[in-house]
Amino acid sequence: MRLLGFVLVAAFLASASPGAADAAVRPTLERLDVPRELRVVSYYPADAGWTRMWEPWRPQRLAADLRRLRGLKANTVRVVVPAHFFGYPVPERPRLARLAAFVGLAAASGLHVHLTLFDWWGEYQDVAGSKRWARAVLAPYVGDPRVAFVELKNELDSADPAAVAWARELVPWLRDYLRGGTPVTLSVGGAEPVRDLRALVAALPARARPDFFDAHYFTGGGEPAERVFAALRDVAAPTPLWIGELGYPTTTARSGYWGVPRTPSSQEAAQAHFLRLCFTALARLGLPPPGVWILDDFAPGAIPESDVDGRDEQYRFGLFRADGSQKPAASVVRRLFGGRSETGFNGGFEASVLAEDGTPVPALWGSAGELRLVRDTTTARSGRASARIVGPTDRSGRFHVTPVTGPVRRGRAELSAWLRGHEATIRVGLAWLDADGRRVGWSWVSVPAGNRWRRAVVRARPPAGAAYAQVVIESRRLTGSAWVDDVAFSWR
Repeated sequence: MRLLGFVLVAAFLASASPGAADAAVRPTLERLDVPRELRVVSYYPADAGWTRMWEPWRPQRLAADLRRLRGLKANTVRVVVPAHFFGYPVPERPRLARLAAFVGLAAASGLHVHLTLFDWWGEYQDVAGSKRWARAVLAPYVGDPRVAFVELKNELDSADPAAVAWARELVPWLRDYLRGGTPVTLSVGGAEPVRDLRALVAALPARARPDFFDAHYFTGGGEPAERVFAALRDVAAPTPLWIGELGYPTTTARSGYWGVPRTPSSQEAAQAHFLRLCFTALARLGLPPPGVWILDDFAPGAIPESDVDGRDEQYRFGLFRADGSQKPAASVVRRLFGGRSETGFNGGFEASVLAEDGTPVPALWGSAGELRLVRDTTTARSGRASARIVGPTDRSGRFHVTPVTGPVRRGRAELSAWLRGHEATIRVGLAWLDADGRRVGWSWVSVPAGNRWRRAVVRARPPAGAAYAQVVIESRRLTGSAWVDDVAFSWR
C-alpha cells in the first residue's frame, strides 16, 4: 500500500453525528490492487463483539486498536455491518455517521476498509429493501479508495436457493452502483469451503460473479491447506480467489494438532505454526496473503447472544490476548505481511512450551506412547537446546511434527536428524498422509545412537495419494538415554 498522506481530525475522535464525515478533511489513501495487495485483519474490540462494537461509541478505543492493527504491517481492516442493528431497510443516520467515523479513523492509521454488509440478516426475498439499505450505507463511499472492497455477505449459504437467487440479483447491481471502481466479493464458510464454493460458482452466471471469490479456512492444523487452496483456486477460475478469513483458536479445550499439549503456551505456538503453513501454501500457489481472523481474543461476555457465544474456541482466535498482550502469532503475521518467509518447525528444539504438568517440552511436537520428548538445555549439538527422549525403561514412544514445507511437490524429500545416546535405537522417518490426514505410506531409517552425535538421513519420493509429509522420531524399548537435535526437512 502506498500512503499519500493523512490528517487525523478531531471530529473522528468525538462522538460521531450526522454530517461529521462530510465536515472533516478526508485522509487520502491510494487505491489498492485487490485482492493481490491485500493485507487484512478482521476487527472487533476485545470487549465488544459484533453489535456491541457500535454502542457505546468509543472512538479513542477504536483508534488505539487500529494503530496496533496497522503495526502488524496490515493495510486493511475488516469491519462488519449488522443490517438490523444499523436499521433496515432504512439505516439510522447516527449509525451511518459512526461507520463514517470508523472509516476515517482507519484511514488516519493508514488503513483501508474491507466492508462486510448484511451481517445477521436473512430476508433474501426483499430484493428492493436490500438495495435500498445497501445504497444508503455505501452512498458516501462510491469511488472512495478508503474502502478497498465490499463483501456483499459473509459466508453465504450456497445450499440456500433464496440466498443464491438474492446474490444473483445483488452482485451485478452492487457492481454497477459502485461504478466498477470498488471490487465486490462474496464469501463461503470455513467448514467445507471447496464444496460450498463449487455450489456457489455453479449457481452464478458470469454476469453475477463477484470480482473475486472469498473463501474462509479454519480446518484443523493447516496441514492439507495447500491442497484445499489449490482446489478452491481451480473451482473459482477464471475469477480470482482470496482466502478472506484464516484462523486457529488457542483454546485448551481441543487442538488442531494431535498429540501436542493442551496448554495456553502450546496452543499459541500451534496457532503461529498454522499461520506459517497457510501463508506458505498460498505463496507457493501464487495466491495473495490471506485475511486473518481476528486482532484480539474476546473477553468473557464480549460476544452477544448468538450461535457462537457459548463456544470457548470463538473467544480465542486473536493475534493478541484479550488484555492486549501479544501472542507469538502476532509477530509471525507481522513478518509474513512484511514479505518474509517463515518455514521453521522447531527442528532445533529452541522453542519450548509447557506441558500439562508444567514440564518444558519442544513447541509444535506431538507425542504418542509411554515415552516423552522434553527440552534439554544441558545437551545440544548446536544452539541452546536439544530434545531428550525420557520415560520408563523398555517402553516406546513416537514424536511428530509437520514441516511448513511438508506439502508434496516434485522430487524427493530429504529428512535429516542428529542423534546421540547409549543403549538406544531410534527410528527417523517420514509419514505420508493424504488430504484427509490418513496415512498412505512410511519412509524409515533406524540408527543405533552412540555417545557422539550421529546423523540420520531419509530420502524418499512421496507415494501415490500423499498430500504432505510428517516428520516422525520413534524410540522402541528405550533402555538408556537418547537425544535428538537439528532436524531438517527439504525437497531435492
